[in-house]
Amino acid sequence: MVGSAASFTDDTSLPHVGWRVSIHAQIIPENPLNWYFFLRKKATEGLGEFKRDAIETFFSIAETDREQIIKTLRNVRIHISDPRPYTARLNDPLRMILPKGTSVQSFLKRLDDPTRHLEEIRRDAIAAVATMMLQDSPPERLKYRYKKWEYITEVWESRLADKDLPIEPQPENTFDFTPFRHKNAHMLNDVANFSSASASVFSAAIDRFDEARDDYLFESPLAGPYLINNALSRSHAFDEGNSRAVKWIEEQRADVLAQTDRQKHFYPASRPEPLQELRSTGFHPIQAADIAASIAREFWDRNNLPYLLRHFDYVTYNGERLSEDRAAASQRLISATSN
Repeated sequence: MVGSAASFTDDTSLPHVGWRVSIHAQIIPENPLNWYFFLRKKATEGLGEFKRDAIETFFSIAETDREQIIKTLRNVRIHISDPRPYTARLNDPLRMILPKGTSVQSFLKRLDDPTRHLEEIRRDAIAAVATMMLQDSPPERLKYRYKKWEYITEVWESRLADKDLPIEPQPENTFDFTPFRHKNAHMLNDVANFSSASASVFSAAIDRFDEARDDYLFESPLAGPYLINNALSRSHAFDEGNSRAVKWIEEQRADVLAQTDRQKHFYPASRPEPLQELRSTGFHPIQAADIAASIAREFWDRNNLPYLLRHFDYVTYNGERLSEDRAAASQRLISATSN
C-alpha cells in the first residue's frame, strides 16, 4: 500500500503568531529527493529524527550549496492554512463592543472576567471564522467548482426556467464543527490544521478540474464525476499522529465524491484507496516532508510569505494556489493586523 501512495505529507506551524498557522509539505514520489539525501549526509546525526541537524545544516552551508538544494527542494508542494485573514474581518465590529484594553485576538482565544458576559458573541464569532475558513478549504473549493460547472452544462438546462434557481450556486454555509472541538486545542487551530492537510488530497484534483473546464469537450454530465472520481482515487500518506485530521479528510473525500456523482455512476462502486498514516522515521518521503515543512516555516518566519513563495513552485494559501501578488497582499494584511 505504501508504494501506491500518490504523496507523503508532514506538517509544522508558524511560531509566535497567536493562532496555529498550519504548514504542510507534500512530497510527490515522482520528484527527486536529491536535496533531502544531501542534507541527510551532511547532518551530524543522520539516523532517526535528524530534522534539527538538517535544518541547521541547510541554513549554515555555503550559499552555492543552498542554491543547489533549492533546485530540487522547490518541487515540494507547500500548503498553508492561516486563520489571521479571517479573524481580521471581525476586528472592526468586535472592537465596538469589547471592553477597553481587550484585543480581538485575545477575546477570540478565551473569555476573561471583563468579557464573561460576551460568551455567546464570542461563540458566534468563532463559528463565523470557522465557516469562512471551511468555505475556502480544498474540499469545499472542489465542490463549488463542480457546482459552477454543472450550471453551464446540460445537467441544468432543464432547470434554468426555474425562477427559484439562483444565478450561481451558493457556497455551503452550515458545517459540523464537532471534528474540530478538542479539549486540548482551540477549534480554529484544528480547522487550520485539517484544512491545510486536506490540500494534499484535493489540490491536484482542483487543478485537473480547472484544466478540464477549458476543454469544450468537457460538457457531458458524466465527464465531471468521472474526472473527480479518478483524481481522488489514490491513497495519500501522512505522518502518524494525525488520525483526527486523516479521518476528517476521508469523510470530506467521501462527501465530495457523493455530491459530485449523485447518480452514482462511479461512486460508491469505485471507492478511493484509503489514506495512510506512516511513522516518519521509517519512511524517507515522510521525513523529507517534515524537513521541507520546517524549511518553509523558517523562510517565512525569517523573511515573509513572498520570500517563501519564491523558493517553492507550488504553494497554496487558505485553499488557493498562491501567486506573487496574493502573497504580497496577504503578507501586508497579516502584518497590518498584528501591529
